[in-house]
Amino acid sequence: MTTYFAKKIFLEEGWAENVHISINKGSIAKLSIEKQKTPSIDDELDIVIPGIINSHSHSFQRALSGFTERGSNRSNDTFWTWREKMYQLVDKLNTSSIYTIAKQAYFEMLMRGYTTVVEFHYLHRDNQNSRINNEIFHALMEAANESGISLVYTPILYQKGGFKDKELTKEQKKFYSTIREFLEHYSYAKSNLMDPHSIAIGVHSLRAVGEEALREIVKFQESEQVPFHIHIAEQQQEVDEFKSIHGERPVEWLLNNYDVNENWCLVHATHINENELKELAQTKSVVCLCPTTEANLGDGIFQLKDYVSRGGFFTIGSDSNISIDPFEELRWLEYSQRLIHQKRNIASEESIGTGQYLFEKILTGGALSSGQRSNGQIKEGSPANLLVLSDENASLAGHTNETLFDAIVFSNHSELIHKVMINGEWVKFLSQENEEIKKHKESYSALLGRILN
Repeated sequence: MTTYFAKKIFLEEGWAENVHISINKGSIAKLSIEKQKTPSIDDELDIVIPGIINSHSHSFQRALSGFTERGSNRSNDTFWTWREKMYQLVDKLNTSSIYTIAKQAYFEMLMRGYTTVVEFHYLHRDNQNSRINNEIFHALMEAANESGISLVYTPILYQKGGFKDKELTKEQKKFYSTIREFLEHYSYAKSNLMDPHSIAIGVHSLRAVGEEALREIVKFQESEQVPFHIHIAEQQQEVDEFKSIHGERPVEWLLNNYDVNENWCLVHATHINENELKELAQTKSVVCLCPTTEANLGDGIFQLKDYVSRGGFFTIGSDSNISIDPFEELRWLEYSQRLIHQKRNIASEESIGTGQYLFEKILTGGALSSGQRSNGQIKEGSPANLLVLSDENASLAGHTNETLFDAIVFSNHSELIHKVMINGEWVKFLSQENEEIKKHKESYSALLGRILN
């Protein structure tokens, strides 16, 4: 057992000072408030907050960051034209390159404060498209192991090219699997995952699976009692196409036909109407918002103000990994609402600042999306996933408990994260100057040179 002395720590009930944290076998064994540190402590920590869950990531898309900002037709450059560029990347990837890209993305997540990543993974087949390639799963797990991040591996079913059973493109065939293949892969991955990693399941979207397949996967998910993830209502075009076929909007149809509950994570839900928003909030499911990706792709802006006023749960994800920083996601989340409503402090409560409100909400939402039942909080029995900030950081200067999270979320103009602990172990390569980071960055740069230039 190791014991640390935290000068300031954010617990379920709020900020506390002079807290001894005892950690055993990757979990928090005991928390005790003391007037002064005991001689037996292993280290002294300045400011401690819970690690953050990245609830939606396609790690391979990290390779596209900065490479899609020149539209071939600028007057009509949309999500759908970006998707073609993503498919071009897919066509060039193999197991080795997926590992290299994922490891780079996971390094960056750790440096910025993500301690767990939900990997929404639908790139299943090898270059010959002859089978589901379990080696890709092992590559992602190895990338997670070598970086140190906790992985929630989330295999995703993908069977159709569109709502009208449109034929899969050559690149989309790498995503395809039969239901039997898919469930066999899920079982294989589940049996090969070891602590601290875990598993979830999902389908890509309503446009990529038929109703029969969706029902079978949802039924299986209910028997497994793992989180269920799905993209939904991200683009207005898909909402219109779905309604033209089914007579209902996607979220409306989903709520009318399935028991959407706290085990469901609906990614984006950008284009929903007032009635959908009201009913969705009542389900206790969690909406995963990815503001930097949604802005980059021109998706639109979620109706956060009305959703939180109805008690809806939400979380955040880095999605396409155009940018990897949870605090930037939170800033975008709030600032986009301010621009729409032309007011300030939209997602907030009178008793606490906007920064703390947003942070507390994504702790709960992130726990729901990943299947963790600790509510993401630092408490006895929870995983020892901790972020340590330095009280010498200029962005935090002069702030008291009342405004500290507002500074963390809205004012961090310099490197914020000082140390990261995952499952009781300190991440050893936080500095960009670390030799392991530098060596891998060279491999990553060389890979991008081969496949993108």
